[in-house]
Amino acid sequence: MTNGTPTATFRDPAGSLSLEGDFAVRTIHPGAHNQVMEFVTSRFCSRLQDRGDMVSITVRNTPAGLQLLHPRVPVPTYPWEWTPSQWLSAAQLTLSLCGEALDEGWVLKDATPLNILFVGSRPVLVDVLSFERWDPAPREYPSHIWLAYGQYVRTFLLPLLMNRLLSWPLELSLFKRDGYEPVELYKALSWRQRLSSEAFWPVTLAARLDRKSEQKAVEKAAPQHKSPELALHLLKRTLETLRKQTRRAMPEYSGSEWSNYTATLTHYTAQESSQKLDWVRKVLEELKPATVLDIGANTGVFSALAAEQGAEVVALERDAAAAESLYRMTRTSRLSIQTIHADLARPTPAAGWENHETSSLLYRLEAKSEMVLMLAVIHHLILMEQVPIRAILDLAYRLTSRTLVLEWVPVSDPMYQSLMRGRDGLYGALSEADLLTACEGRFHTLRRQPLENGRILFLFAKD
Repeated sequence: MTNGTPTATFRDPAGSLSLEGDFAVRTIHPGAHNQVMEFVTSRFCSRLQDRGDMVSITVRNTPAGLQLLHPRVPVPTYPWEWTPSQWLSAAQLTLSLCGEALDEGWVLKDATPLNILFVGSRPVLVDVLSFERWDPAPREYPSHIWLAYGQYVRTFLLPLLMNRLLSWPLELSLFKRDGYEPVELYKALSWRQRLSSEAFWPVTLAARLDRKSEQKAVEKAAPQHKSPELALHLLKRTLETLRKQTRRAMPEYSGSEWSNYTATLTHYTAQESSQKLDWVRKVLEELKPATVLDIGANTGVFSALAAEQGAEVVALERDAAAAESLYRMTRTSRLSIQTIHADLARPTPAAGWENHETSSLLYRLEAKSEMVLMLAVIHHLILMEQVPIRAILDLAYRLTSRTLVLEWVPVSDPMYQSLMRGRDGLYGALSEADLLTACEGRFHTLRRQPLENGRILFLFAKD
């Protein structure tokens, strides 16, 4: 499986990051040693770790120099796999940590979604080297300027804003490592949008000013505040303004066919839905998987069921509105569910320099879960994506370390018929026997539960 296993990073002048076993290891460059040690031994740093807002740190001195060890997040995700509310959660954490850091004499020098990972539904800052001492009287720039302001706007605010105003998918951030430039967005907006309260300051005004002349104007005209208290006040006001602008940039939430799926389905009666739910619950109660991957999670009914039984759940959903609803549910319920907005049939590829800066989705998911749920999924992959049954079972085999719960949808099912779209010659004769044949050499059946609507629930174990 092509994966793009991440190699040591090379962009941070203070250190490099590599993956070693269960740890992410930062090797600190000699010139940054003293400031890094000052930060990691501070009470502020300990407080962030204790709260879970920042990844935990173990200091290790080696012949190669100072190293910081961080426990690896089991399934890391990238901004292009987040829902809008996940973007907002990551943005709010970034701004909150910067504001808190200023009170402690530190400041965030970087502000990008790539510095955030999700553990369950919670965003966590993983770039420890983003903190540096705040200088209340710098020589190079006015003291009330947040140097990461432009990066925050480009990478956090503008992608959300364009998702709201023009429905540009957040997945496009895969190709925009340093975010959007206001000039390119200005050209795409209508005049009404350019003058809107959401876009005027971050897009229109910024685009109308020449960047170089603007920078010179800042250097010449912006006052150097001799009062650290005043500079601190202005910096915090900047953070609060960004917080408000980011909230305004959030797209309006609206449902879709799939986000309303459980409320509008007609091929399941209430009794049949209850039968399916009870059977899956009993499987979870008896097997007690520690980790579960829910493929096609929709709004998270079965993800929540698994999490309530104590599992750490990764919920994969390709429909944007359904994934957004799922993440909002996890934030409210505080269940241990990590939402990934991605399509299993077109999974996120490895990306970055030589495809080695970010890894592929399938590589990150492979064998990470004791149980994989594929409920009401396989017929979509067969009929909409034209993926052979054997290939689907091959992938399921690699994704689970122990068991697979699968729902088989017969040809007679109304949903199957609607998705077949006249291709009876290709898919009109598929049967349960074809499924079991595809399982040979991969899975064996532990349980089989027919439902009253003709669907069949299977519990498979790896051979």
